[in-house]
Amino acid sequence: MTATPRVVIETQGLGWRYDPSREGQAPVQALRGVDMQIHAGEFVGLVGATGAGKSTLCMALTGIVPSLAEGRMNGVARVMGMDTREHSVAELSSQVGYVQQDPESQLFCASVEDELAFPLESRGVDPAAMDAMIDEALAAVGMGAFRDRQPSQLSGGQMQRVAIAAALVSHPDVLVLDEPTAALDPEGRREVMAALDSIRRRAAQQGRPMTIVMAEQHTECFLGRADRIVFLDGGRIAADGGMDVFDVHRDDMAKSGVAQPQGAEPAIVLEQDGGANHADTASHTGAGSGRSAIIEFTHLTYRYPNASAATAPALDDVSLAIPRGAFVGLVGRNGSGKTTLVRHLDGLLKATSGTVRVDGLDPARHSVGRMARHVGFVFQNPDHQIFCSTVRDEIGYGPKALGVPASKVAARTDELLEALDLRDVAAAPPATLDYGTRRAVALASVLAMRTPVLVLDEPTACLDANLSERFLSLVADANAHGTTVIMISHDLRAVARHCTHLLRMDGGHVARWGAIDREATASAASAVPAVSPAVSPAAQPVAPPVAPPVAQSQEVR
Repeated sequence: MTATPRVVIETQGLGWRYDPSREGQAPVQALRGVDMQIHAGEFVGLVGATGAGKSTLCMALTGIVPSLAEGRMNGVARVMGMDTREHSVAELSSQVGYVQQDPESQLFCASVEDELAFPLESRGVDPAAMDAMIDEALAAVGMGAFRDRQPSQLSGGQMQRVAIAAALVSHPDVLVLDEPTAALDPEGRREVMAALDSIRRRAAQQGRPMTIVMAEQHTECFLGRADRIVFLDGGRIAADGGMDVFDVHRDDMAKSGVAQPQGAEPAIVLEQDGGANHADTASHTGAGSGRSAIIEFTHLTYRYPNASAATAPALDDVSLAIPRGAFVGLVGRNGSGKTTLVRHLDGLLKATSGTVRVDGLDPARHSVGRMARHVGFVFQNPDHQIFCSTVRDEIGYGPKALGVPASKVAARTDELLEALDLRDVAAAPPATLDYGTRRAVALASVLAMRTPVLVLDEPTACLDANLSERFLSLVADANAHGTTVIMISHDLRAVARHCTHLLRMDGGHVARWGAIDREATASAASAVPAVSPAVSPAAQPVAPPVAPPVAQSQEVR
């Protein structure tokens, strides 16, 4: 008779209420009576709407709640036998690894190597053993070549990989992951999940089973891995069971914005292959390209100032023309040059060589403030751009700075407060809101400016399906009224649904560019076999996308 694995995580009546951020504001109840037991070696997936309590529960399992957060806790949380009310975060971290929702907030050292050395030093690991452990963890997440790089020089996805490596390096008994794949490209997502699989297998063979609790919007990551799915709704556990939870509670999950596991990414088919590095506008705009180009890159090369001479440039001889009114899905591996490319549009970066023209202007010759009249930029991290004392002021700041009359500023602000369901927090400081709401405020603040060009850097990362679609519908409406949109995204389904053009970067070069063939793309999507979560995860096949032959077309994955 097989012995039942020991309980390593237990919560009883766990509740958490955040203190109000300002006088007169109501406290926020994030968790309500959570009862849960997790056994050694289990892989538990946390799902739920944005704001359902997933991040708060993750923090409660690491001791950040209640030790480092302002609020009131009810009930009990025990992790590896330690009561989180009685043990410090440092004590818990000796056995619990944690990856936060925003990896940038947990990277603080001068180099990637130091980020991984810090937790090892804190645990008193023999310095002679550290090098091998750091190499192993970086190799597991595909970051071995970045050991000496400054974290600030990494892309969002690369930061995410380093944060995961830092959590893995000391071989924790419990690993808590809050949206660990949000900033990863699809291939990177598969690589990181495969690395977790390998590490778990090895830990089990060594008699130290690793327990994983992972909050994730990309629910396909649970296929073949998760032993249990915990569905949170309004801070409560609405369902707790096997992968069949996705089928049994399909309707409730849909209402909450929880995406069903969908297996393979869709294939996107282009009307023609624009190839790489051609400056000719006509050859790049695809079908219906009679519109003039609003953005032109001509032999653009950019090398970061601190990069060594042996390091390849972040952008290498990029030539491209984007037609006015296009909705461009900008895709590619983490570190391929996507964010570097778009940061040339508003003058945040100046070309090492080559030229850029946006709406008739050279951004290198104008201030960022001047370019803000032409380019609205929604950053991947909302905290990089919100700074006003209230949500209403934040949304109205941009158009007010552009000289829009007060009556029109008020009308635009009210319209966006309604569209993004922000009326209840209009008077709240945006910096105190939850992550999803801060992202909504950042998007609204840029949409209110109504610039000719709108740039979105991973606008739906960490958001549930309903909120993501609400975001993208607003953007699509702006595009329908003439705004040119460039959206960096790892969500190929969103690209296939909303974009008119696809631009794929690879190693600082344009790998693919052209107008999307919607009919052929839809046909390719219908050819992908459906995935049923109810099938035993270990036996569930995940089929690759299959695209039908399309004459003179180019399929992009």
